[in-house]
Amino acid sequence: MENGAQNHGVDTGSTITIKGILTLLMETIDENNDKRVISLGMGDPSAYSCFHTTHVAEQAVVDAIQSEKFNGYAPTVGLYQTRRAIAEYLSRDLPYKLSSDDVFVTSGCTQAIDVALAMLARPGANILLPRPCFPIYELCAGFRNLEVRYFDLLPEKGWEADLNAIETLADQNTVAMVVINPGNPCGNVYSYQHLNKIAETAKKLEILVIADEVYGHLAFGKNPFVPMGVFGSEVPVLTLGSLSKRWIVPGWRLGWFVTSDPGGMFREPKTMNRIKKYFDILGGPATFIQAAVPSILEQTEEAFFRKTINLLKEASDVCYDKIKEIPCITCPHKPAGSMAVMVKLNLSLLEDVSDDIDFCFKLAKEESVVILPGTAVGLKNWIRITFAVDPSFLEEDALEVGNGSEFKVHVFSSSSELIEKLHEKWSLVKKQPYPAMYSSIFGGIILDPAMMVIPIDDHMVHRGHGVFDTAIILDGYLYELDVHLDRFLRSASKAKISSPFPRSALQSILVQLSAASQCKKGTLRYWLSTGPGDFLLSPAGCSTSAFYAVVIDDDFYQCKEGVKVITSTVPIKLPQFATMKNVNYLPNVLSKMEAEEKGASASIWVDEEGYIAEGPNVNVAFINHDKELLLPFFDKILSGCTVKRLMELVHKLVEQGRLRGMRTANLTVEEAKGAAEMMFVGSTLPVLPIIMWDEQPIGDGKVGELTMELSNLLWDDMVAGPETQRIPVPYV
Repeated sequence: MENGAQNHGVDTGSTITIKGILTLLMETIDENNDKRVISLGMGDPSAYSCFHTTHVAEQAVVDAIQSEKFNGYAPTVGLYQTRRAIAEYLSRDLPYKLSSDDVFVTSGCTQAIDVALAMLARPGANILLPRPCFPIYELCAGFRNLEVRYFDLLPEKGWEADLNAIETLADQNTVAMVVINPGNPCGNVYSYQHLNKIAETAKKLEILVIADEVYGHLAFGKNPFVPMGVFGSEVPVLTLGSLSKRWIVPGWRLGWFVTSDPGGMFREPKTMNRIKKYFDILGGPATFIQAAVPSILEQTEEAFFRKTINLLKEASDVCYDKIKEIPCITCPHKPAGSMAVMVKLNLSLLEDVSDDIDFCFKLAKEESVVILPGTAVGLKNWIRITFAVDPSFLEEDALEVGNGSEFKVHVFSSSSELIEKLHEKWSLVKKQPYPAMYSSIFGGIILDPAMMVIPIDDHMVHRGHGVFDTAIILDGYLYELDVHLDRFLRSASKAKISSPFPRSALQSILVQLSAASQCKKGTLRYWLSTGPGDFLLSPAGCSTSAFYAVVIDDDFYQCKEGVKVITSTVPIKLPQFATMKNVNYLPNVLSKMEAEEKGASASIWVDEEGYIAEGPNVNVAFINHDKELLLPFFDKILSGCTVKRLMELVHKLVEQGRLRGMRTANLTVEEAKGAAEMMFVGSTLPVLPIIMWDEQPIGDGKVGELTMELSNLLWDDMVAGPETQRIPVPYV
């Protein structure tokens, strides 16, 4: 073939678009082919059930619509409260504060790109774009008669910008350069140092920087996301972004165009008037979507973001590993952010394939797999693969094509090769979260995280036959280790698991482990299992029980902000299992996930008689309007060590007349929701105020004074309690 683009009717000029070429690829798929269509071309994770937006975002839109306040036109620059919220959101990561006047609301980041280029266009002007690049920039520049000059991104240097080329390309007519970080289409995340060099280069050339940060914060490699606006005092920055990717709502079309410029170049009246007038002719996002933005930006919990990041990292790891198994493609840089990665084609290993476009069309026709040819983003004979899909989807199907053979599983030839693979996982971690582990299988303390493993034939792993408990390390002291260890051994007795060591030895191991970890603040978790053996149901094949423990570096703190909870629909555990702290936490996990999906922090279990039970891994307590502390009976739920300690300390508030008393009782849902105050009680909280339950406020909907006094009692006990509660860790 002479040219794949010509043969497949693709225009590779400045009018090429990702959606346009993907549409052609979809039309190429053979309808008679019984293979499932696998689309790895469009960066829209909302197409997969594992990626979904937070309930906070959905509820904010519903509230805006139902208020009937946002059915009219919004100001052309955007609602004031929306611009203020975006300014506050972006300011969290900047050394200066943005104001609402710096923010203009756009219909997605695409419109923000068009605004940026329209504002900069003038006769004879040119703009510097990276190669590869999101093609909308070239398309918009073409409509604005703005000359495009490309500087290369260097794959061998993690797709860093070729700064020498930038200086060579720029002249007196250069108005700006574009930086896309995290990178689309390359999947890179720039370091602070490289961004600083970009800022210095732009300053030297007296041009501004357009910072496309539509994938802002979607970073999971060694480099954290650093906004270009950090260098706004050095060089003027136009920051472009949107809700689309981080909140997984690309169809909401809510973006922003922000002048990150504390020096004030963009605040000149003439410049501001020009920008505002241009917005007068644009149609921004729907008013009710804009109205939802403040709640979305302010109330979304970190757990939602962490889940998205974890999914993307898992999918990118699978994608990268699959790519390495396919001879005809090479990935020069493992993705560290965004949702896509660039891969180089080796045409010499492919028969009857002329270029990247030809490859993608034949792949679509023969295998029903859709990926984007690199020509679409400026790199011929490369391809862009989007990994914002269900990781299992990649495992099963997506990249088992392109090499003309069955997918082959890698066989590790030696233990050293396997250890190297295990170390690879931790090589990108900035701070080791698990500084030490003990394993009775190894017979000692392990400091290498790659070796912190449990045998798969351990009866606890494949049958769930194990118990565990947790103590905390605070300011170099182990808090309530004795009572937690006592409960641990009671649970082991109920589960018919014998300890390989006497109690005194277990305690000594845990203290020595804490000392070896050098961790001054975190959690100490430990497990007893019937040990390794065979994979049968009975533990008879397990010759010796096993004891494991790990120290987790965790910066927990006294909780002072109130949270929302829901009533769980996940069935509560039977009393026999609820009163035993065993490793079967699937109901707890599902209950927690259910809450997070609905925008809540956690859930409340109600027993079969309609009485309040507990949270998924915490006790729940109430203060009624008579100022009594009320706790559910412990006969059907786990008896929390922390809540028991609270019951010992509460007499102080009773003596002061702050509380009338304390009692355990059967509480109905109606009685509980009618309480004056409500809280969770658990080891790392120690008290978590609850202000809303099933969208119904608890009391006045604010954090209760008595709740915080109870929290202070426990926190003071954790920090400076008696020696009976706190064991000093003998650090070396």
